[in-house]
Amino acid sequence: MYELDDLVLFELPVYADVDALSERVRPRWRGWTRREDDVWLVAAEVDEDPADLVALLREVEAFVSDEGLLAIRFCLDGRFHVMEAPALERVADAA
Repeated sequence: MYELDDLVLFELPVYADVDALSERVRPRWRGWTRREDDVWLVAAEVDEDPADLVALLREVEAFVSDEGLLAIRFCLDGRFHVMEAPALERVADAA
């Protein structure tokens, strides 16, 4: 689908999550949002510095946890991955 090495795509099922994620990442990473089929995409452009990608992924992981989502899919370098909320927080919430 997308194979741009400087672009990370995050899939979200509802628009409310799109707004929240966009607000969280836009101060630091440029990008766009759009609906494709039955999911919303939030794109973020990263620098060539690997630390920029790491910072973005950590920020989105915190978003997934803060919003109470179990997981979201993201596309990086043309491959899809699943980002889950940190396991310890899920166990604490279940108790």
